[in-house]
Amino acid sequence: MTVLGSTLRAEWRRVATTRLWWALLIPVAVLAVLVNLFGGLLGAGVGDTGGDFPVLPASVAFTLTLTVVFAAVYGTVTAAGEFRHRTVTTAYLAAGGRGRVLVGKLVAGACVGALYALVAVLVGVAVGLLGQGTGRVSGAETLVGVAAVGITVAALWGAIGAAVGVLFANQVGALVVLLVYLQVGELVLAAVLNNSGSDALARLTPYLPGNSGDVAIYDFPARALAGPGFADRIVEQLAGVTAPPPWWGALSVLGGWAALAAVLAWTVGDRRDVT
Repeated sequence: MTVLGSTLRAEWRRVATTRLWWALLIPVAVLAVLVNLFGGLLGAGVGDTGGDFPVLPASVAFTLTLTVVFAAVYGTVTAAGEFRHRTVTTAYLAAGGRGRVLVGKLVAGACVGALYALVAVLVGVAVGLLGQGTGRVSGAETLVGVAAVGITVAALWGAIGAAVGVLFANQVGALVVLLVYLQVGELVLAAVLNNSGSDALARLTPYLPGNSGDVAIYDFPARALAGPGFADRIVEQLAGVTAPPPWWGALSVLGGWAALAAVLAWTVGDRRDVT
């Protein structure tokens, strides 16, 4: 336990002494400002018509679906960077085992990912309220749910990113694979499944890694905006899936993907020659 604690402290020192974590935090904050300023202005317009719709929780949810990409990128780059700079051998020797190093990287990636999501929520709410011109959040309970789920999803993606970095052991290669899959590959795969003509295949789309996180995040605002009867249709349109599960089911699926990524990283990393 003492050795694992030392490994975790070493990872935190690595996080704190590099510029990567705050360099990626800047675009997260900028996106939160832009997206939620628009959401706040839209919410003000809806309020002027006498409506009471949780627009701000919806814009915060959209911000969080973008934020998880930065969480995954951070985890991937920081974990694979050990192999690029050839410091991983020293890390393994100091920790007394490769498994401890992997756990440290998974925890560090998860914590930084959660931090990104927390900042996105705080900045988004502040800017959104400024845009609305009011201090009252319509759908405060929905916002709390979105924030909690979004922080969890970002943490899981930070851990997945770290696992991908260890799995590929090549910083550029791992980053390219991650971004191509999240930004293009999964969209194409989901489109193929949705248009396959098979209902069974189409129902697999919400269980893909990226889609499962989006479904979990969008579930709360969709139910607040459209009600339980039409929420699934809203989530289907926003996430590009068919027959989405509830937020807790989608979150469990993403947790399963994170566990699978960690197992693969441990299996491959434990057998890799790093000399």
